[in-house]
Order: sequence, then structure tokens, then C-alpha cells
Amino acid sequence: MAVQERLKINQAALTRHFKILETEGLVERHRNPENQREVLVEAAKYAKEQLVVNPPLQHIKVKEEMESILTESERTELNRLLNKLVLRS
Repeated sequence: MAVQERLKINQAALTRHFKILETEGLVERHRNPENQREVLVEAAKYAKEQLVVNPPLQHIKVKEEMESILTESERTELNRLLNKLVLRS
């Protein structure tokens, strides 16, 4: 689903928001090579790093819940796998 449809805002407003985020180094925008009318947006490397350093409160709550369920070795393995996924994206 397109971001515009999901957020229910017009194209001009969405473009303005993405320009601001791009200027702040939080997203990268690229034309879709398969459809030049589409723009693909992804979190920039800096934004991904900031999520690791300053995770949202919801992520902290989930982490605390998992820590109460998983053993130390399971948490270590989960962290290793999640870091591997983050570094690939």
C-alpha cells in the first residue's frame, strides 16, 4: 500500500514531509527503476543507527517483555540475528 493512501494525506503534503526528512538525513528517496512515476523511500543509514541508539518506547517495552521470557543464551542469539537483519537492510 502506498504511503499516501495509508496516511490519507495528499501527494503535495507527503512530498513536503519526505523532503524535510531527506534534508535531515533520515530518509533516502529514489525513482523506482521499474516505474519512473514512483518514488521509493527508505530509512537512511543515519536513521537506522539512531533507532539502535535511541529506540522508541514501544521497542523498549517489547524488549523488557522478551527479557522476562527468554534465557540469556536465547536473548544473545536473538540479538545476533536481529543485528544481522538490520545490517542487511
